[in-house]
Amino acid sequence: MSTASSPPVAEQRTFLGHPLGLYVLFFTEMWERFSFYGMRALLVLYLVNDFKWTHREASNVYKWYTSLVYLTPLLGGYLADRWLGNKRAVVIGAILMAIGQFLMTFEPEAIFYAALVFLIFGNGFFKPNMSTQVGRLYPQNDPRRDGAYTIFYMGINLGAFLSPLVCGWLAANTIGGRHTGFMAAGIGMVLGLIFYLVGQPWIQELKAGGETSVDGHAGVEPVQQVGGPISEANAEQTSSTVPRLNRMAPTVCAIIGWVLLAGALVLGGLRGIVANTSSPSAFLESLALSKHIANNTLVSVGIVAFCALIGAWILGQSQRALRDRVLTIYVLGVFVVFFWAAFEQAGNALNVWADKTTNRYLAGPAQPPPLFPEKPHAEGASDQTGNAGLSKWITMWKLKPSRPDKTGEKKGLWEWFKRQWNPVPAEYFQSINALAIFVLAPVFAWLWTALDRRGLNPSVAGKMTIGLVLISLGFGVMYLAAQREDLPTERVFEGELPPQIKLNADNQLCEEENKELKPYHAGRLSYDKGRKQLHMRGVLPDTERDRIVRDTAPKSFAEALEKLQKESEVQPKGKSFSVSVKLDPVPPGFDLRYAGLDDQKVHYDESDHTLTVKDLRLADKDIKALRVAAGEPTFRDTINQLYLTSAQHRVSPWWLFWFYIFATLAELCLSPVGLSMVSKLAPAKFATMLMGLWLLTSFFGNFAAGAFGERWGEWTPTEYFLYIMVLLAGAALVLFLLVRKITAMMHGVR
Repeated sequence: MSTASSPPVAEQRTFLGHPLGLYVLFFTEMWERFSFYGMRALLVLYLVNDFKWTHREASNVYKWYTSLVYLTPLLGGYLADRWLGNKRAVVIGAILMAIGQFLMTFEPEAIFYAALVFLIFGNGFFKPNMSTQVGRLYPQNDPRRDGAYTIFYMGINLGAFLSPLVCGWLAANTIGGRHTGFMAAGIGMVLGLIFYLVGQPWIQELKAGGETSVDGHAGVEPVQQVGGPISEANAEQTSSTVPRLNRMAPTVCAIIGWVLLAGALVLGGLRGIVANTSSPSAFLESLALSKHIANNTLVSVGIVAFCALIGAWILGQSQRALRDRVLTIYVLGVFVVFFWAAFEQAGNALNVWADKTTNRYLAGPAQPPPLFPEKPHAEGASDQTGNAGLSKWITMWKLKPSRPDKTGEKKGLWEWFKRQWNPVPAEYFQSINALAIFVLAPVFAWLWTALDRRGLNPSVAGKMTIGLVLISLGFGVMYLAAQREDLPTERVFEGELPPQIKLNADNQLCEEENKELKPYHAGRLSYDKGRKQLHMRGVLPDTERDRIVRDTAPKSFAEALEKLQKESEVQPKGKSFSVSVKLDPVPPGFDLRYAGLDDQKVHYDESDHTLTVKDLRLADKDIKALRVAAGEPTFRDTINQLYLTSAQHRVSPWWLFWFYIFATLAELCLSPVGLSMVSKLAPAKFATMLMGLWLLTSFFGNFAAGAFGERWGEWTPTEYFLYIMVLLAGAALVLFLLVRKITAMMHGVR
């Protein structure tokens, strides 16, 4: 708990009726949410487009990152209560998160993994201690508290609204690309820390007991009421040992939680230690969140078992009516997991849908996609020799050169403004939810009050049922969008398919992995041998096109790249170097334009067939890009024709807009209602632990969202959205059938 003294109320300076400390916390939280949501908007697109990972690999990391940031606050809150105090914990968390965001500006994967670890632990220290301080600015039962939380959560929404716009624009328009977006997120976190440190004199806490930390989802306003009226006959019966167990439980939970989290981070990368204990980068990866962790089922089961054990222990300490109320929290929590699993597709599958499948030209006709990937500008290209330093962080902010028109003259200011919407960055769509919260939250607050006066206010379970129905309708909208996208494209291919490309029984183009055929493009790409035609449905993303083409690169070229990569890795750090390999034989149709690499760093000399790399330690993404340049030329040209033609099937951005509107309506029916419900139903001595368990619905929801996202690209979009829609509709139906029973188990609490 905080060590700050508690001044009398009269000494607090106020503005618009609230202590100045509230506005300090407002701006601190606004910048922290700016940092968090800015990074989240970029993360999956960064992994898919920059690291050239498959969506399955990207979703693995997204799953663990977004779920663990909801687990660590329980542990960080415990440390703050026992030893650090709220203020020290907030400062530590802000520093860790700023470091994590700045580390995201570096290329090596090992540093990327370390950055995620800093962000996860930083959030654990920061998040549970900010909301608590808002409540401590006011005396007990102060009527201004609800208004204070409303102001505070407007800060959350403001940060969540601005960050995708700012970070997305920087990613699209600066030389540094998404690295500049991550840098902006880090700067936002530093600004939040500065506001917090400078404003310390105004953060005057009036009491030691704080409010339970709540999640940063927009529109949440916790109700400061614990428990409802229960008759003496139904009062909880406890033994004399319960107070002692209650004191011991948080310590035991924290110890078990830290052990599980350490296991998740260390055991997940154990394969890296075994594979190469002599490599510092491999060792760093082993201590960080990596792709290996996604396969560690033991850790996942351990976390679930831990939460179930704590929940069962609390239930065992409750009797009669209180037991029913605790059980109600658990039952509704299961349905809330369904909601978050669907809602959090926004940063995952729906983010990729916006980037690859949505027509993002809002101020003019859609343009055909570029055939060749954009090359990095020389002054902003990643420098992996160790000499980048401050110069990289400065040059990354420079704007990309303006595209000249057909006359060779640069366009004017109005044309520049129109280009900002042609196309809009995919990250912009992440701001719709926060904007809708600003508009709709007051409407819902009025609506529930008006319905209550007329005796028509739905029960808590009823409101949650409505929320599940609404988000199910949102995915119904996306299902219709996917049907509009699922149009055919055909191209003649006279030659023989490359030997690396296999056909299954349905004539779908497949890659062979562990003697198993896995279709490309979710099985929507097939070959008619009789008519010598390639058939495809839907939009072919550039990332999927490149994956297909690079698989056709000759084996001899892959071996040459492996040799070149090893030579580049052993070069002295901090010094300029150049390594070469002779291509023998030269892959037919070898064309470096398809690689999209910097000409000053990767060069091919046709006279002696030498591929040279200068001052670039070849990463996995560079190897993948070079393999595209060496793909079988006839097949590559045909796949490129499919890619360019299928772009006309991109769908209207209005589909995504209406999805986010439905998702926001669902959130307002479910998220604030759930937090209010827990605060009313939870027995006083278990209030904090039950609120913590309730917030773990976001942990499990994000985990499920990432696990479901791993199927994106393996299922067609119509299948993907249909499965989620049906799953949500089924959950809503089950909850609807349980509404009366759940309401009765609440024993009068509304």
